[in-house]
Amino acid sequence: MRGVEFTRNQKWALLALIGLSAIGLSVNFARQSSQPDDSILIEEPSNGGAARVRTSDSDLMPSSGTRGSSGQVVFQVVGCVYRPGVYRLPWSSRIYEAIQAAGGAKPDADTNSLNLAAKIEDGARIDVPAKVAVRPAAVVPSAGQPAGSASTASSGGKLKTPGEGTVNINAASVEELQRLPGVGPATAEKIADYRRQIGRFTSCEQLMDVKGIGPKKLEKMRLFVSL
Repeated sequence: MRGVEFTRNQKWALLALIGLSAIGLSVNFARQSSQPDDSILIEEPSNGGAARVRTSDSDLMPSSGTRGSSGQVVFQVVGCVYRPGVYRLPWSSRIYEAIQAAGGAKPDADTNSLNLAAKIEDGARIDVPAKVAVRPAAVVPSAGQPAGSASTASSGGKLKTPGEGTVNINAASVEELQRLPGVGPATAEKIADYRRQIGRFTSCEQLMDVKGIGPKKLEKMRLFVSL
């Protein structure tokens, strides 16, 4: 059986068709290879080595630093509230809602020292401090002054012996901070400035981060400091 024979014109047309197909394939391949690979390689350790997963940006969910895996935040409330404990609220809840969940603030709570409008972070510990209890220092009547006629000392008197009271370094004003041993106006201003930078003190030792307060001065202050 004889094969199919093409005329001269048919052969030229066939060659042109093959050439056009080859050009189209080349253009398509070049277009695909020029597109950037926006996928992200995520490596997670496993028992058998690293598990390599490639995913594109469209597969990633928006992340949130305060959102829990279930759309809620878990947090602890301590301090001057009626029901301290661990609670769970929707992830966009605020500090004032955390206090409400813990039964509300007690009458002696100092809620002004907290940012009640701030969002609750997952795993946060919310400490509701008590108001600073300022006790007047005793005044010894001067010579010639009848006993019992001495005036009450101002609340800015220096604390000298345990039992005279404490100063809450997270809530005290600049004037109240000066009641601490070794703290004058300049050091009190530095403590208040540093408190604004870090939000709140979590330990007495952080006072040594304030310029002018060293280990010796901290030891004199420690018995009169509360958080």
